[in-house]
Amino acid sequence: MPTKRISSLTAAAAVIGALALVPAAQAQMAAPLPNRVEIYSDMPKAEPGDSPANWSARRNIADSQRYEQLLRGNPAFRNARIQKECGSITEPELYQQCVGTFR
Repeated sequence: MPTKRISSLTAAAAVIGALALVPAAQAQMAAPLPNRVEIYSDMPKAEPGDSPANWSARRNIADSQRYEQLLRGNPAFRNARIQKECGSITEPELYQQCVGTFR
């Protein structure tokens, strides 16, 4: 009889302890942290150029040269890339460093 009573008390204590944790866990989830950034990401997606069979060193060099020419010769393209690459950076010094990589 005492063993049955001890296990009942142990089970009751476990349930009460678990119930006590639920409001604390809900409070943590409900109150967002200040300046918290949440990142959501899909699984990586394969592109046709990702296949080693489709990769070529010459094509890579040509694509890189074309990209560099666009950055140098097309201000609208350069500004769009700066916005895409650096636009989310809020720290002024880091933002300037990022923009500097496009010069």
